[in-house]
Amino acid sequence: MDRKAIPGSLDVAITLLQDSDKETVCKLAREIWYLHYPGIITVKQIDYMLEQRYQPSEIHNTLNRPISCWFKASIKDQLCGFAQCEGDDKNQSVKLDKIYVHPRYQRYGVGKSLIEYVDKFFHARNYSSLYLQVNKGNKTSIDFYKKTGFKLAREIVVEIGEGFVMDDYVFRKRLGGH
Repeated sequence: MDRKAIPGSLDVAITLLQDSDKETVCKLAREIWYLHYPGIITVKQIDYMLEQRYQPSEIHNTLNRPISCWFKASIKDQLCGFAQCEGDDKNQSVKLDKIYVHPRYQRYGVGKSLIEYVDKFFHARNYSSLYLQVNKGNKTSIDFYKKTGFKLAREIVVEIGEGFVMDDYVFRKRLGGH
C-alpha cells in the first residue's frame, strides 16, 4: 500500500501486545529501523541494537516483567506500529522505551494515538510522568515528541556495548494532561 492510498482519517486500534505477536513485531521493527535510522546511526549499530532488543525471546521476557507493557497499533487488522513502556513505581514515572510507526503510516495519527493511549493507561494507574530517550540526530522524532507535549529534560550519553553509544536527549511530559 502506498502512502497516497491511505485515507486522511484512520481508525487506529490500540491493544495490548500478545506473546503470539512477537515475531510480527520483530519483523516490523527491522523494517522500520532500516528505513529510518541509516544516516542517524551506522548500519552496524542498527544491527547490534536490533539483535539486542528485537528477538522473540526478548519480547517474551519483557512481556512477563511486572511493570512492562507492550501496545500494538493496527489499522484494519494490519500491525502498523507499537510501543513498549516500563513503569517505575518508586518515582511514579514511566519510560516510553520503544515507540515506532511504519513510515507508510506516519502523519496519520498512529503515533499520537499510541502516546495518548499510553498516557491514559498509566495515568489511570496513578503514574505521573512519561519520559523517553531520543537520538540527538533524530530530528523527525524530536519534532513529533515536542508536538505531543514532551519537553527536553536533559542530555545523556550511554554506552551500550561493542563500542556503541546512545547520544540522546531525554524528554519528559506529565501524564493526564497537567
